[in-house]
Amino acid sequence: MALVAALLVAVALGPAGPGLRFMDVGQGNALLLVGPEGHVVMIDSGPPAAAEVVIHALDEHALQRVDLWIHSHFDADHVGGVARAIAGADGVAGSEDDVEVAALWDRGLDGAPDTEAVAAYLAVAGDRRRAAGAGDRFTAPGLVVYAVETGAAPGLAAENARGLALCVEIGGLRLLAPGDLPADQAAVAAAACGPVDVLWAAHHGSADATSEAVLSAADPALVVISAGRDNPYCHPAAVTLARLHGRVAWISGLAGGGPLGACPGLAASLGAEHRLLAGDLWLAAEP
Repeated sequence: MALVAALLVAVALGPAGPGLRFMDVGQGNALLLVGPEGHVVMIDSGPPAAAEVVIHALDEHALQRVDLWIHSHFDADHVGGVARAIAGADGVAGSEDDVEVAALWDRGLDGAPDTEAVAAYLAVAGDRRRAAGAGDRFTAPGLVVYAVETGAAPGLAAENARGLALCVEIGGLRLLAPGDLPADQAAVAAAACGPVDVLWAAHHGSADATSEAVLSAADPALVVISAGRDNPYCHPAAVTLARLHGRVAWISGLAGGGPLGACPGLAASLGAEHRLLAGDLWLAAEP
């Protein structure tokens, strides 16, 4: 609980120094990592409609360069915002306010969906992108990001199951980011990463992604769930919230959780240590 108290202080202080910024992109994922010496890594970019949220976050931190942008997989709510975000506030590619991106990682193009979001990503990434897999590592002073095993079977058809899982060490914090992996694969990733301070819940807190095995292996002090307030999937699932009873969990949205919403039972599933977030979440990561 001492770590959670420190994180609460970090949220109150706002975005300064090294840390993690979980962006409220609605139904999707986007995470900004800022290292102690200013190195920047992005994980996912949210859906196309939320690109302005990413632009605002980068601007608030006065960032015009990303050292590495990683996309866990090719669903539009994870890869859809990158092309617009790189174009900067004016939305014009090739202008002075473009975000410089040194390199991009993804899960590889085998079986990549033929969608507008993927086409836009590939166009903007060009020859800066490459496929990443378990063992690939980005290292900068006070910031390490590496891909871990997911137990993916050859020839998987489901896009979620093809995704990357990332272990992050930043300042004094450790994070597991398992993308949208199903629970059995998220458990493999959690075991490979080991205990963490923060678990970014897989697949927006869906019923098939955060198992007891995941929680046991990761043993997080804090669980962050990125789920849009208007998502049609009732994320996070009531069963996931039940598994998280007794653990600190912060949630970016509770779809239809109100009495007039589509998922009214969700509000009753919240535990005493669960909190709803009103916007982005910044966690300072002091050494």
